[in-house]
Formats: sequence, structure tokens, C-alpha cells
Amino acid sequence: MKALSIVSLIWYVLIFLLIAVFLDGSQEGAEVAAVLGLLGGLYGLLFSILALIISSKRKKTPVNVHEQLLQLGDLKEKNIISEYEFDQKKEKLLSRYK
Repeated sequence: MKALSIVSLIWYVLIFLLIAVFLDGSQEGAEVAAVLGLLGGLYGLLFSILALIISSKRKKTPVNVHEQLLQLGDLKEKNIISEYEFDQKKEKLLSRYK
């Protein structure tokens, strides 16, 4: 998330420079603006790739709630965990499932 924020900030600076150079009005300014525009396009591609990578890492792995509840029940029956611990872990597990 931090990397995406940094990339966004750099994008805003690049756009500001592009506008400032374009408003100069000279022929040389137009050429510089064209180069900055191309850099902006490449930078947008980089930003999109980075956003896709970050979003793909955020996907949650499916949780087999039934199997984990059975394991918790076994631990409770064997007195490895208390009734209170069982209830806490069960609530946490069910909240992730919703």
C-alpha cells in the first residue's frame, strides 16, 4: 500500500511538471511536454502493473471453516483448550468467514 501511495505522489508531480512546461508556450516547451507526456504514459503502465500485483496479493485464501471447527472441537474435548478459548477461537474463525 505504501508503494502505491509513493507512485501516486510521483505521478502528481510528473503531471504538474507537464502542465507547467506546456503552459510555457514555446516550441522547445512543446517538445519537452511531449517527452513528459510519453514518460507519463510509461509511468501509468508501471502504476497499473504495480496496482495489479498489490491487489493479487490481497486475495484471501479460502478458509475451510468446517474442518477448523472440527479441529477446535477435538482440542476442547481433549482439554487442550478451555471452553473460553474455544469460544474465542470459534468467533474469530466465524468472523473471518463472513
